[in-house]
Amino acid sequence: MNVYGVIIAGGQGKRLWPLSRTARPKPVLAVPKGLPLIRQALGRLGQVVESRNIMVVTNEEVFAPTYDAIRELPVENVISEPISKNTAAAIGLACVHILAKEKDAVVIVTPSDHYIKDEGQFARLLKRAVGTCSESDVVIVFGVKPRGPSTNYGYIARGEGLEGPDVQKGAHALCRVTGFTEKPSRERAEQFISEGYLWNAGVFVFRASTMIAAIRKHLPELASALDTIKQHMKGPYERKTIKEEYARLSDISVDKGIIERLDNMVVMEMDTEWADLGSFEQIADIMVPGDENGNQRIGSGFDLNSTDTLVISEDSLVVTADVHDIIVVVSEGRVLIARKGSDNTISAVVSRLKADGLKEYL
Repeated sequence: MNVYGVIIAGGQGKRLWPLSRTARPKPVLAVPKGLPLIRQALGRLGQVVESRNIMVVTNEEVFAPTYDAIRELPVENVISEPISKNTAAAIGLACVHILAKEKDAVVIVTPSDHYIKDEGQFARLLKRAVGTCSESDVVIVFGVKPRGPSTNYGYIARGEGLEGPDVQKGAHALCRVTGFTEKPSRERAEQFISEGYLWNAGVFVFRASTMIAAIRKHLPELASALDTIKQHMKGPYERKTIKEEYARLSDISVDKGIIERLDNMVVMEMDTEWADLGSFEQIADIMVPGDENGNQRIGSGFDLNSTDTLVISEDSLVVTADVHDIIVVVSEGRVLIARKGSDNTISAVVSRLKADGLKEYL
């Protein structure tokens, strides 16, 4: 049974504007290891999957800069969605392409924007997960032991061990999933940690046929669209069909649409430092420690009588004075100043720029 890798790289990264823009979307940001994030993801998968079997799902808006970062992949391995309809559609479309090549295959799905410190350990766990899925009809999600009661991540509740009820939970253990909770309150997050919950790392391993069957059961609208797309694959109306079918699809994540509804979910704990680099604060926490006043800085400048500031400057000297709990980002003539924790507001900035016709700044 062949193994395929799928990298989800459709996001522009609105919460990371102005670092992330249409011409330089989040998957090609070179943080924190000095390589584009998508290349880091490609390297991790390359330890487990043959390069010819690695696929990337992106969208038309960011296809060019994304493919420029991974030109060693055949262009036919980069699937371009006409518009983003979230991860359920992206994963479903990838599985249709994979099943057109293989009658069945084990698929590893990973986001393009994650940080994983011990990539060797990650590869070993992926190989174990692939072995499990090749022998049993389960869907494996990777979980991470929380570093603290974060309200930014999803949490996974673990049940009995896959090999029996007496198997001790711990690193590398395969356990039944008994529940998911997305971005809980701090109080609930603290409770979850005390009860041994894991963060949802968004990495999944499954058989392609298992995922298509789950889509058919839980998302029949998506299943119908994928059936129609399959009929026109490699034909003259393939792109036209995909655009028409995507226009009718609902925007839903694979977690909400499928994963949280399955009764064959298994979680594997990976014992390596991990982060979802979805905000400036998450990037800074990986790249730079805070000083004695809690200030973090990537770029030149200094902080005067300031506390808990975060400065990221690519091309300018930035000085903060008598300010607290703010983010300052400077990139190619674009400046963002925001309070920490303003992720949704930063996304709204991108929407406002589009509404105002200021596309040159996007």
